[in-house]
Amino acid sequence: MSSAERRQLTVMFCDLVGSTTLASRLDPEDLREVIGAYHRCVTETVERFEGFVAKYMGDGVLVYFGWPQADEADAERAVRAALATLEAVGQSAPAGEPLAARVGLATGLAVVGDLLGAGAALEQAVVGETPNLAARLQGLAEPGCAVIDTETRRRIGGLFDCRELGAVHLKGELWWSLGDGGYQAAR
Repeated sequence: MSSAERRQLTVMFCDLVGSTTLASRLDPEDLREVIGAYHRCVTETVERFEGFVAKYMGDGVLVYFGWPQADEADAERAVRAALATLEAVGQSAPAGEPLAARVGLATGLAVVGDLLGAGAALEQAVVGETPNLAARLQGLAEPGCAVIDTETRRRIGGLFDCRELGAVHLKGELWWSLGDGGYQAAR
């Protein structure tokens, strides 16, 4: 029997800017310290907003809002967490290295809860367009910014200052009309 559930989630994908450059400049032990401090910073921040850290992927962090507990304010909390995370990461400088992150947020249906992997690789898997879209939107964000999808924008209403990005092509064959509601959240 599967423990997976069909859920409305807001998925946040946070990525460290310039990690490849850091890896070429730093000793691996120093890089480990920087990445660890970054992961702790992101985790502590999103947990204050009731986000569920699902997975660390190198310098990326995958976070769910709406799992394991759903709430109608999940999208709002996700945007607040994203902005707080960007600020916290920007203020941190482990090993004397100033850091910046970028975030993508998407809201929609997904299937979440299947346990995959074993040991340290055990994770609560999520399947659907929503996590893929969050990761792709993160790639559009400028350092220190968050990009959100149409559904997240609809759910947050006028709570945040946002600006439209216009139409863009996302990786793969997916076209997403950001001028029709995809927004970059203002800091």
